Amino acid sequence: MGAAGTLRDFEAALPEQDRTELLSTVLDEAERLNRFIANLLDMTKIESGTMEPNYAFHYLGDIVGSALYRARKIVGEHKTEIDIPSDLPMLRVDPVLFEQVLFNLLDNAAKYAPPGSTIRLQAWADNGFVILQIMDEGPGIPPADLERVFDTFYRVRKGDQVRAGTGLGLSICRGFIEAMGGTLSAANRSDRSGAVFTIRMQLVPAELPNLGEPDAGHQNMDDLA
Repeated sequence: MGAAGTLRDFEAALPEQDRTELLSTVLDEAERLNRFIANLLDMTKIESGTMEPNYAFHYLGDIVGSALYRARKIVGEHKTEIDIPSDLPMLRVDPVLFEQVLFNLLDNAAKYAPPGSTIRLQAWADNGFVILQIMDEGPGIPPADLERVFDTFYRVRKGDQVRAGTGLGLSICRGFIEAMGGTLSAANRSDRSGAVFTIRMQLVPAELPNLGEPDAGHQNMDDLA
């Protein structure tokens, strides 16, 4: 019997603490179901070629901040480090798609890395591109799986031999990034155990007279670290 059924059938007899915990479980299960359905719809759009990004110029730090806030419960048992210079050029992306990519990558990192470990996001500009990396301190990716992790419904086994997730999140990440003209690759860290996912986006000159400085709503990444 699921948490929802238990709460429905035995609510009156349950202590308040148990009811609260069951309600929290029901909400978590509902959120996972919503994400699964959304992932299926997104994958359908990608595979049918109907994905049409809604482009605009955005600061990478703003999108990272939104993704971290949305994923705060998922990464709550981990430390997060953010190294994103505030003077990076703006990116021409679909902010909704790009945030979803970051959310999925954060979810993946939290899933495979142990509690208390650090998830690091770092970015820099390089010869007409902006590079963003999401790094974890998990066991890393088996070499044979480095490219297959982006296959639809393919899932890397966790160390306890339990398969996690649906195998859609990383496929959607690559599909969204490629739809916006970028690339997404997976590798293992060279400094310690862990995986690193690298997003590479080409800079597009903004057709604006003056981008100016970040406005008051632009959040400094130092405040999120």
